[in-house]
Amino acid sequence: MKPEVLTVDDYQEMVRIFHDESDRGAAVLAGSYVENYLGTFLESKMVVKDKKLKDKIFGSNGALSTFSQRIDFARAFGILNSHACDHLDCVRAIRNHFAHHPKEASFSKSPVKDWVRCLAEALPPDPDGKPVFTEKDGRTVYLLVTGLLFATMNWPQGNQTD
Repeated sequence: MKPEVLTVDDYQEMVRIFHDESDRGAAVLAGSYVENYLGTFLESKMVVKDKKLKDKIFGSNGALSTFSQRIDFARAFGILNSHACDHLDCVRAIRNHFAHHPKEASFSKSPVKDWVRCLAEALPPDPDGKPVFTEKDGRTVYLLVTGLLFATMNWPQGNQTD
């Protein structure tokens, strides 16, 4: 999927939309937003600013047309650190699960609960070092981490190392 150009203002609007959605809607929309923004982020890293090349790479059959391919590319070329890529992979898995399992998808049941546990590790602990959010807070964790990933991709030069 060719990325749509997205901005910080678009993210603010999307957060409002996520909160009005069902769990399924929030999971699919937030995951798709992060996928799309990852494409925009990778486009911004292109040295050669050639529209034909960009369209070829990000087009429907392009080397970076899928969420998974974009994550692998960002990891392989050090564009995002391995932790961010691991979290992106969990977001991708959750988004896909909600999109492809119409009856059995829930933030409180496996395998989604297990992916959320991985995402919860990305959130800072309380002052005593205890987790503020756990897999019991699945939707909240998912939406917070998608926001952190968006921020990571907007943080100048801060996303380059582990």
